Amino acid sequence: MPGGRGRPGPRGPADRPQLSTADKAFLFAHVLAVLWYAAGLVAVQISLIRAQSEKIDVRFESFEEASHYQGQLLVPGAIATSATGLFLWSQQLGHNMFTTGWLVLVEVIYIVTLLVCLPFVGMGLRRARIAALQARRKGKTTPELEQAMADNVPLFFAGIATLLVPAAVALSVFQPF
Repeated sequence: MPGGRGRPGPRGPADRPQLSTADKAFLFAHVLAVLWYAAGLVAVQISLIRAQSEKIDVRFESFEEASHYQGQLLVPGAIATSATGLFLWSQQLGHNMFTTGWLVLVEVIYIVTLLVCLPFVGMGLRRARIAALQARRKGKTTPELEQAMADNVPLFFAGIATLLVPAAVALSVFQPF
């Protein structure tokens, strides 16, 4: 064999499976969904970091912005990524989503992201946004806002969701098992 020791040689362009137009369309939709999700992760995290400012108005605006990005980019992007990805791999490219080991792990990553990470981001963000609104109305920092600012749950779980993205990409690209 060309690769020696029983291994096949390097695969050339002729050896790669040809993607149909529908496969390419789903792949394109999946890449767009991943970019949509990544934009949401970045936008929410930057807004949360900016909320660490000392000014109440900046905190309130940052939490409002993070909440907006969560609803417009983060959650819909995560849902679109999981829907297009699972459909692409299982239906278009012919992998069994229950018996293909790496695909099952990607599904678990999506489930953890959608059912653990994003709800914790949302709950912490809502609590901080309400506390910032109350502080803004009073014109000074409140104990509730200080507690919400000390709570790093939204930023922590957004970070975990960010770290899960390269894991899902690596599993999808390298398909180890």
